[in-house]
Amino acid sequence: MLQLNYETYLNKVHGGWIGKCIGGAVGGLQENNKSLMDYTMDNIFPKVIPPNDDLDLQVLYLQEVLEKKGSRITTEDIGAAFATFNLCMANEYSVAIKNIELGIQPPYSGSFNNHFFRHSMGCPIRSEIWGFICPGHPDVAVQYAYKDGIIDHEQESVYGEQFFAALEAQSFLEHDIHQLIHFGLKYVPEDTELSRCIYFVLDHYSRQIDWRVTRQNMTKRFGSADASYSVINLGITILALLYGESDFTNTMLIAVNCGYDTDCTAATAGAILGVIYGANSIPEFWLQKIGEEMVIGTVDIKRYSDKIIDLAKDTCTAGLSLARDGVIEVQFTDLPADAKPSLPLPIPVEQVELAVSYQGLPSIGYGETSSVSITVTNHADEEFAGQLSIAPAAALLSSVKEIEVRILPKSEFILSVDFEVKADIESLPQRNINFVKLVKDGAGVTTAITEKSFGLSGAARMKVIGPFWDNYDTTRYESDPYNGLRPDTLHAMFNGYVNLDKPYIDESFADLHELECELVNMHEDKISPDRFIHYAGPSCIYLVHEIICPEDRLNAELLIGNEGPYKVWVNGKLAMESRSAAMWMPYNDETFIDLKAGINTLVIKLLLIGKTSDFSYVCRNEGSKLHLFTDLESHIPAPVVVPAAVN
Repeated sequence: MLQLNYETYLNKVHGGWIGKCIGGAVGGLQENNKSLMDYTMDNIFPKVIPPNDDLDLQVLYLQEVLEKKGSRITTEDIGAAFATFNLCMANEYSVAIKNIELGIQPPYSGSFNNHFFRHSMGCPIRSEIWGFICPGHPDVAVQYAYKDGIIDHEQESVYGEQFFAALEAQSFLEHDIHQLIHFGLKYVPEDTELSRCIYFVLDHYSRQIDWRVTRQNMTKRFGSADASYSVINLGITILALLYGESDFTNTMLIAVNCGYDTDCTAATAGAILGVIYGANSIPEFWLQKIGEEMVIGTVDIKRYSDKIIDLAKDTCTAGLSLARDGVIEVQFTDLPADAKPSLPLPIPVEQVELAVSYQGLPSIGYGETSSVSITVTNHADEEFAGQLSIAPAAALLSSVKEIEVRILPKSEFILSVDFEVKADIESLPQRNINFVKLVKDGAGVTTAITEKSFGLSGAARMKVIGPFWDNYDTTRYESDPYNGLRPDTLHAMFNGYVNLDKPYIDESFADLHELECELVNMHEDKISPDRFIHYAGPSCIYLVHEIICPEDRLNAELLIGNEGPYKVWVNGKLAMESRSAAMWMPYNDETFIDLKAGINTLVIKLLLIGKTSDFSYVCRNEGSKLHLFTDLESHIPAPVVVPAAVN
């Protein structure tokens, strides 16, 4: 069994949290600046230390998850705290919180509707708490990191959090940064961009290539317009640790001057050096600058103390709890009288456990079937007999309502259940919560055993009108220059034209309900027209979405992502337009709209030019604390009947 002196443990954890605070503070000055910079000791520290979600979320996990639930926490425990107390509604955080509010739990909360940010930095920055409570036990730290990472990410980002958590846990035993990096890489699959990037940096460092050249070459190979992309940012952290040569000041300067998500890269680098060498290794210049207290501001919690040393002590007593519970095998020596396990004792494992998994997307559309697998696991040494019942959401029907189950000891039962939207429904909510309940029979008495809920996100039901296109350039000619004859230019014959300002339908939308259209279900916010429009070439389509809002919502923020030109009308009023081409991301444009109680008609005019013309929109406002709306409903329009042709 590993033996670890408590004062050594505390000194390392204290150093790790100090380093985290320092790196977050200095990196906050130029967060998301992708340029190479030249900060020095004279100007790297901000005048006012800002709060940083990198630290705050980990303090949240310690206080609201570990200290209330104990050492044997689940990913649902972490996700619930994440969604309840997180005040930072940025990027993948807002997507994950929306999913959890829709009843979509991890790992689906990290992948569903999260196309752009699923490989971002939101979870690699949360690794320290897991490494610090698992000294010398990287395998356990990695398990915790996985439970956390899948809340709002998948793959590369989750591997990144596991990599750092393993490295930090091992830092209680190993001081050589090269050995620690290679050790952490054991937890990263080889066939990943993250693995390739870290080895790329290691190779450049071994060949004594200047760090600026290494950074340039790395951005060419692994860079992204997304300043939060995890692969390039983890590469920068490793670059700073290697080229910093274990010097805290040099490491901080390199991490920040490399740019990208600088508060993340510098904070993690600072935490790693702090835990390797301890609090007493951090130069006095940095200790004086950061002070003794941390700044909390992106989570809705109150601490009994904001002192960094108290956070370190609480972290260490959580580590003592893991040892008490047998989660890690560590004997802490020379314990002071006030160093005692702080976490509640573990709750016994349920004898019978329920789990739900989706067979496809965790969503459902009108006229479609969505399936889930319900797994009942019997952990007991005796047979289980009872009933399994499914109560679907009000808008849905389920293929199974109740079924008798008999499960042998240490066995499981798997049931596939299909769901569909009621045929006569007039609207489909975003939020559809279903319940699974398990009861046990015995001596004529029925006893409730366990219950689980899960959500199916209601797909938006939209009309697609078009495509439309032109054989000539309507921005140059008021009428057909070919007089309806065969075009005499190669471009007109082999390409085409489209014009954002040309009304291909009546853009007063007075006859919208009479136009021939196709009805489609949009399961996610990101709309990829090439899935339902197969016309090849420049064209225009109109998307019509009738949204039911439960109340008047004035000045709601409409966030738009686009690749090509578009116009958006809300209730007949032009709300936003763009003529630019861009890389799709969810927040390319924003505007403010008024939604009324009842049906609101949103019309999107899209120009389709390249291979894809992805588009997205979401709504939020201050009344929802900037949470993305989850209580809207999609009106189910009646199909348009096109009169048959008369001979």
